[in-house]
Amino acid sequence: MTTTTVPTPISPTLNRLLDAELAFSTVFQRYYASHLSMSLVALEALGAPSDVLEDTFAEFERSDADPREDPAAVDAVRAEIVRDGIDTVVRARMPVLAHGPSTHLFHAAIRLSYALDAGHEGQVAGALVDWERRNSVLDAPEPTRGTRRMDEVLSILKADPEVTSRRHSIRGLDQIARLDGFRAGVADLATDATTFDEIADLALHSHVVADDFFTLHMVTGAHAVRVVSERLDDTTSRLLGARTVQAMVAAHLGVGSPRVPRPEELDVLRERPLPSWDEIAAAAVADRDAHVVKLAYVSRAEHARTRDPLYQLVAAHVVGLESGH
Repeated sequence: MTTTTVPTPISPTLNRLLDAELAFSTVFQRYYASHLSMSLVALEALGAPSDVLEDTFAEFERSDADPREDPAAVDAVRAEIVRDGIDTVVRARMPVLAHGPSTHLFHAAIRLSYALDAGHEGQVAGALVDWERRNSVLDAPEPTRGTRRMDEVLSILKADPEVTSRRHSIRGLDQIARLDGFRAGVADLATDATTFDEIADLALHSHVVADDFFTLHMVTGAHAVRVVSERLDDTTSRLLGARTVQAMVAAHLGVGSPRVPRPEELDVLRERPLPSWDEIAAAAVADRDAHVVKLAYVSRAEHARTRDPLYQLVAAHVVGLESGH
């Protein structure tokens, strides 16, 4: 699935701040994901002026910044990238990382996708090192290339008493993955050009219904793995797709198995009058909350790709310009 992607040139301000961000850990308080680099990329893409980027950086530096644990490792990978190019280094390292798309609640993949969007060598290096350090592979079977589509996998799992009788948590995806019923359901997977579309649809439709902090991460995570997949060879892309199906199905169960709306229900939602993307972007920049900014950024990109108004709907909702789903 490898494609040649030329990122939109970033401003000197963003380039400088992304360089400076590499001094900070990708987590704070030992657990929570730092969103600084992602926020900066998204804010500029949504039209934020330089002073907003500077203020966002300064506020993080004052409140949440911890020093990076592994600067030498980042420098080493950055040197590889300078020598060989972003795509070559990403393709070389992703066969291992493709097994863990849900690492740190998808933040490892999201961070890498934003770095790729920006075309920033240091941020790509930092994202790869972070993913390698934290790589968390679900205790699910190695996916075999079969015939089951994502909706069929969900139907199988939702009909399994062992799966449905338990209370799940998105913070316990490994516990879900160890269930015999889950393992049987997610082993035989169809992986092809439509797999990432199915992943994106499940994430989007789950979020339309649940409007949940964690379904938001499913949407941004689905977008991220697609962006990363476009830099990979076909074998690694298929592996990433299959592992992401497993992770997204587990995440869907972990957020309470929100009902997937019927097509006619989604069509009704698509007919709602909505603000323009310029209005949505301006509201996201004014809000500055990292999750608001990221969802607006990702939704605009996915809307440009799919033309599905549901992305505009969830973006308008998260910035407060749409009253409810």
